[in-house]
Amino acid sequence: MIDVTRDRILDAATVIIRDSGPEGLTVEAAADLAGVSRKTVYNHFNGKFALIDDAAAAWTGRTLALLQEIAGDGSLSFVPKLNAIVERAYSELKSAGRMIVRSPFAARPDLPGFKAELQSKLQAFIEEIVQDAIDEGIVRPEFTARRLTYAITNVVVGLTVLDSIDDEPFTRLDILKDSLKAFVGGILTPSGAEAMRGSPIFE
Repeated sequence: MIDVTRDRILDAATVIIRDSGPEGLTVEAAADLAGVSRKTVYNHFNGKFALIDDAAAAWTGRTLALLQEIAGDGSLSFVPKLNAIVERAYSELKSAGRMIVRSPFAARPDLPGFKAELQSKLQAFIEEIVQDAIDEGIVRPEFTARRLTYAITNVVVGLTVLDSIDDEPFTRLDILKDSLKAFVGGILTPSGAEAMRGSPIFE
């Protein structure tokens, strides 16, 4: 059953974290933006840190669902589909602001399990795309789908642990773009490089 109030609080927390980072989120601010009382927030979340964790997890889950919807579009051939996924991912990450941060807080004992479930879904999504790329012949034969999946997951998840990057003139999204450009360029066959010409990965 959908809990509309809980979702409204999560949406409010997401806006605050996006604009001000986790340190800018307070129960009071989330309550005010969601139009509920502090007591209502505490009825749904075990304090600020639980709210941070749940908002980040909810945003990740929604973003992954959007990308999976594109991946499931049978009307697109592989390269246009991959380009559409990349474009949507970059757009979502750009609008996410400071949502892409590591939360040092594990407020609930079940949270690690939930995060592990999200990471498992992310890995399965990446592995499906990688396997399709291999089947299309655009990836060099010495690379296996399983190893490439872990390598790409490492790049994506690594964005959340770059604590000092907020002081730099570039963003986490800039680093992801640079990483994927270098990474993907190194695994393509000659025909794959030609097929991927003009991809947003290489812009």
